[in-house]
Amino acid sequence: MTVEPKQLESVGEGFEADTIEAVTQVRDAYARIIETKCPGSKAVTAISDAFGIHRKLAWQVVKVAYADDPFVATRHMPPSKSVRLWLKSAREVGVEHDLIEIAQNACDRLESVISTHASSRSEFEMLIESIGSTSDVQSEEKWRQHTFLGNSYTLGVQCRALMSLNVLLPSEDKEDHFHSAQIRGLMGYRQTRANVRWVVNQSVLIDDDNADKHTMTRQALDPEGAAKYGGVPVITDFCSDPMPALERVEADRGMMQDELLSGEVGLTGQRTLVTGELLRNVAPTYATSEGKRAHFGVAVRIPTQMLHFDLFVYKGLFGKVDRELVVFSELVSQIAFDERDVLSVSDEIRQLGTGVSLAQAPDIAGYPDLARSVFARLNADPDDYELYRIRMAYPPMPASVVYRHKMLPQVGTH
Repeated sequence: MTVEPKQLESVGEGFEADTIEAVTQVRDAYARIIETKCPGSKAVTAISDAFGIHRKLAWQVVKVAYADDPFVATRHMPPSKSVRLWLKSAREVGVEHDLIEIAQNACDRLESVISTHASSRSEFEMLIESIGSTSDVQSEEKWRQHTFLGNSYTLGVQCRALMSLNVLLPSEDKEDHFHSAQIRGLMGYRQTRANVRWVVNQSVLIDDDNADKHTMTRQALDPEGAAKYGGVPVITDFCSDPMPALERVEADRGMMQDELLSGEVGLTGQRTLVTGELLRNVAPTYATSEGKRAHFGVAVRIPTQMLHFDLFVYKGLFGKVDRELVVFSELVSQIAFDERDVLSVSDEIRQLGTGVSLAQAPDIAGYPDLARSVFARLNADPDDYELYRIRMAYPPMPASVVYRHKMLPQVGTH
């Protein structure tokens, strides 16, 4: 019996088209072989028993043959040695020679595609996993972990968790405006080489519609801590002791920048720094121009194992809006809101109800106490605030991780 491989309509040119064509032929061949011995069954155990192969290989074969997405199938493709074992086992249990030959030719075609578009199997996997429709959090974390390790070595610093806690609250002295409390933390910060200074906080206000109308002021949440550290708004109760030297400087375009000066290398020099300040009368709570969107973000400028980013929003402050997670690359600009700079991530925003009862964080000891302290300093009731959370392992850098939503018209306007 002669079986022709499945013919495909043209799907275009280049990497995606070549891969889809080759993988589809492999999938079709694998499915035909499976169905000669296990008609109607996709059970891993049944396939393992029918062909006398290990369960892991049987699982890979099933994924390749039956995954809904061809790129997902490609990620589970067994290595060449395992493919030879699979086809050898199929031959030994009586699968026809023509089917095995078609499968081998399809696998050879896929290997040719890999060598054409990638310098290695690892690079091919990266190309596959970078395609948005097949991305998932686990695969993204795997690749981002590589950059975390490399950047830690190259830049000479890392931290266990980069913490950001923002509270958005209504202004009591300017109608339809809001304040923003910004609490930042480097938890488990340490240097991997000597003589490194590090920017621990950067903040800037950009509002093109109100460029000449800003009345925003900054107020340290812990005035005594700020006075002790030269204006850096340290919250001393939640920092390690003793603290290293800190400095606040004004950078370009109105950026305020807090710098952590060099300290001891390694675990013995590990420290935790938490800062917090209230930005008063940041902007209106409504759209001042058509299509305006609000961005509340944190800059990722340090290799970190985890980004923990909580946003507490006063109920109804901006009306009923849908928040989305957006990550902007900052390779072109440190103030990036261009859609061309958006990075693909599969992480999502979680809404955790109101208050701080669900605010525990596995890698930040005493985090609910910190949140309660912030609300106490703001003289605000946490139960009046909705909690949104982003947790992102090994976040890309340099980048801004942002909560974004459309601004609604002012009540009573059209």
